[in-house]
Amino acid sequence: MALSVPMYQRALTNVEKVLKPYVARVMNAPTIAAFDASRAQLAGAVVLERSELVKITPPRGLVSAHPQVLDAFDAYAGNVATELSKAGETKTSCGLPKALDVRLYEAKSGVRFAFAELAQDVQKSIGKGVKFGALSVPAKLAQPAVFGGRGENGDVFQRSGSRGSGSLRITNAGSDIVVVVTPNSPRKPQASIYVRANKTATLNGIRGDYWVYYKTGTNWDAKNHRFTENCSYAKLDRFLDGSYSWTLTLKSVAGNTSESETEAF
Repeated sequence: MALSVPMYQRALTNVEKVLKPYVARVMNAPTIAAFDASRAQLAGAVVLERSELVKITPPRGLVSAHPQVLDAFDAYAGNVATELSKAGETKTSCGLPKALDVRLYEAKSGVRFAFAELAQDVQKSIGKGVKFGALSVPAKLAQPAVFGGRGENGDVFQRSGSRGSGSLRITNAGSDIVVVVTPNSPRKPQASIYVRANKTATLNGIRGDYWVYYKTGTNWDAKNHRFTENCSYAKLDRFLDGSYSWTLTLKSVAGNTSESETEAF
């Protein structure tokens, strides 16, 4: 017997009520293991609810729409796999391990996107007279603090050894940058300073002669003092005399420096 439109709506609402706690467990998973377990449970629930929907005889006006509703449920597993393949990287583009909160955010956002796509496809199929998705689709997740993170301009976040009399004034007309001064290796810096795009900062107290290294990137990790995405590294070609005060103008093109690319540090 064909359902009435209100009865069909009730059936879809019941599906949402069943799926909602499964979705919530995915969104609230505190670990990767918990996420994997809860997303598998959600996938199973989607299959079961689809098997219940296939038993329904839809209202006359939704006879052609109902198979499309079932297709939306069928597509969910593939959509999740696609989204998780995008979010499955365990390292950033800079080759650093991704933080747990970033991995969870990307994975949960992938599942949310796939589930929202399911709901949107169902809603598109059934039209305006029946509703699906408002109850079960979760809100967008808050991004981890590192996303779009930036250091404070002029923050000297690392120093070693005694102070000297040298200074380096940096005018940065490019993107956010970390400037490192060192007598030899950038992995053993004397001091490191963060300079924001289109800002000026001065590093005082430089001891002895030194090399200048730069690194740029995005998504600054304030805890570990490093860019996590889109990193690039360079070295000023000139060895600077620490008894003088120097001024550097850094631009995306040209500037008053001659520099070379260097390995990551």
